[in-house]
Amino acid sequence: MSRFHTAILAVLAFAPKTLAAGSFDTLLTAVPPQVNTLVLVNVKAAYASPLARNEKWADDYYHRYKSGTGFVPPDAEAVVIASTVNLSTMTRDHQIGVVKVTGLPTATALATRENGTVSEVAGQPFILSPRDVYFTTLTREAAIAAIYPADRQASARWVRYASTSKTIDLAPYLKQAADAAGEDVLTIAVDLADSQDATLLKVGLATSPAVVKQKGVDIGRVARFISTVRGLTFSARVGETITGTIRVDFSEDPAPVKMILRELFLELLDDQGVAVPGLEQWQTTYGNTSMTLTGPLTTLDLRRIMSLFAFPGATSADAPQVTPGEISRPATLRYWSAVNTVLADLRNTKDSPDYAKTATWHEKAANQLDHLNRNGVDPLAVEVAHEAARRIRAVGASLRGVPIDLDSISRKGYAYSSPSVGYSLSWWGRIRPVWYGPGAVSTNFPQIRAEAESVIANDQKRRIETWNQIDQLMSDTRRKLSDKFKIQL
Repeated sequence: MSRFHTAILAVLAFAPKTLAAGSFDTLLTAVPPQVNTLVLVNVKAAYASPLARNEKWADDYYHRYKSGTGFVPPDAEAVVIASTVNLSTMTRDHQIGVVKVTGLPTATALATRENGTVSEVAGQPFILSPRDVYFTTLTREAAIAAIYPADRQASARWVRYASTSKTIDLAPYLKQAADAAGEDVLTIAVDLADSQDATLLKVGLATSPAVVKQKGVDIGRVARFISTVRGLTFSARVGETITGTIRVDFSEDPAPVKMILRELFLELLDDQGVAVPGLEQWQTTYGNTSMTLTGPLTTLDLRRIMSLFAFPGATSADAPQVTPGEISRPATLRYWSAVNTVLADLRNTKDSPDYAKTATWHEKAANQLDHLNRNGVDPLAVEVAHEAARRIRAVGASLRGVPIDLDSISRKGYAYSSPSVGYSLSWWGRIRPVWYGPGAVSTNFPQIRAEAESVIANDQKRRIETWNQIDQLMSDTRRKLSDKFKIQL
């Protein structure tokens, strides 16, 4: 599974607000207590904001959902996404998305739209979609639920819990974040209590550019402080504009490490390939046990942050109806439009000044292409989306220090080359400053960092060539589909 730690890196905020108005209460009773990552999307508050009305967010998200690129249906009121992240390896097994809607589809209707199969899991009808996701409905909460990737045992355990739970049983930090969500459009919280090891942090901090640049930093003291971290939460409030707030909570006063803490945090985001334009200009304040950053976000920034936790949404009710086994022109055009939407969004990132810091956005775009509904779609369109996805993944890997093999990438048996070095370039989370070889582990971290940065810089030409391949593939397929369906795409 691809890294999940990048998701955490964009999710850091917590600010005192009015208590939640109950928008998520019924959905939160379905969240099992072991989760340590929680996402709340207040759809009603988002669409009611002046900015959303001016920019017609409701129309935009409707078209994205209808095309298959969105996970928020038109009648959604609130979305809760929960997962348990292994904070040592920074991976997750699966995540649960619960969407409160005004009209629940039947299991048969969902199966038809997904070209999936209906089976019973723990006494509950579940739809297994070819997109590697289980769908079901919760009548008590009036919600559609998605378990992604599809895991039958995890689905069974979850639905047994959700069908009997009557109270919210979250970790204290997550409960506090949910209670404080208020009218925020997006709240993302990560419970980090007891997750950090001061010894491992000390190893990683020793070679951090931010630490090396500042002479006289007591690395041991900084490591001990960071190990007291309680959690990270990100929130976004939308009015005429979007304001993002990032808060990192500790168990101790940050005053003794204030001179280095902000720089370490910004370094962390850069290292992990999550670019949030203008973040370095956000205002930073310190509380008794917290560091808070506050600043403006664009609509595109907000959409990208949400995409870190996106899951394959249930296919729209007004999607083209397809007879099993047929190739449908409407379904193909819908799919083709979705592919172009994903690529257009990513190109906006590719051309930004922060392009070299956007590995994560490339990985998420590739996932989006893989998760589009292929029911009734012409194989030409499916193949070009697949080819684009693997090239985008190669570009994302290149931005993490893995060279692109342009010869292999053009062959059906494509796999980009293995890195000569591997590392988790992070002082936050589990620090693994190691070199991987046959049975060998070394701590020559400065050399590793230098080699990786060299690969990233030297691979720029191949990244451009890879994007040129994508453009050529799309152009060729557009011509073929236009000829086949007698329509100008």
